[in-house]
Amino acid sequence: MAITKTPRRLFHFGQSPAFEPLSYWETRHQSHFGTLKAVGHRQLSDTENADQYAIKKKRVTELIRRYVDEPRGKTLLDAGCGVGVMTSSYVDLGFDVLGVDFSDTAIRSAQASGLHAQFLVSPLDRLALNRRFDVITIIDVLLHVVDNDTWRATLSSLSRHLKPTGVFVILDSFAQPGETWSRHCHPRSLPEYTETLADLDLGIAARERFDLAQEGSTKDLIAVVRNGCA
Repeated sequence: MAITKTPRRLFHFGQSPAFEPLSYWETRHQSHFGTLKAVGHRQLSDTENADQYAIKKKRVTELIRRYVDEPRGKTLLDAGCGVGVMTSSYVDLGFDVLGVDFSDTAIRSAQASGLHAQFLVSPLDRLALNRRFDVITIIDVLLHVVDNDTWRATLSSLSRHLKPTGVFVILDSFAQPGETWSRHCHPRSLPEYTETLADLDLGIAARERFDLAQEGSTKDLIAVVRNGCA
């Protein structure tokens, strides 16, 4: 009788298994369901994470208001919305908000929050909504897109969902020489962003840097618009 063996994935000595982002984030959301550790810094308490998010919300919403005088009646795509922490600030401003994330667990948590917003499960690099938005935000997400092709595809996909006069707000931590990161993080430099955005006919219209002292990080906040619309 023939014996059928289950195929095994083999690794060379010293080689780690390939990182699987969806598996990582699903596990993290399930393990920390209902807490800010699901999306924030895992070494901080919910109170400390809330303090860090308050700073992000203030910075991001102030930047958005520089480009949108009256949010009511305007549309906003919260790309990589997670459990909806940032989404709440956009709803409070009066935007018609759609939150998208590739984690089903994260979206279930966002839906349970009671926010007056719509939520959808979808990978951002393959997003196909057949509509465009006045504002697109992607907050502390692109840093966690570890594959370069997926990172570029995500920027390209989101750019197709931006209205011609819309603004694309990105919060990230740009790569700095000599830094080391966890395997679920892959920062890119400002020149990498600038070059990739230019290929999409986009340009950086505003840039700010600020520190999050409790988590010990420096954040880069940029407003991106179509070339010629700055």
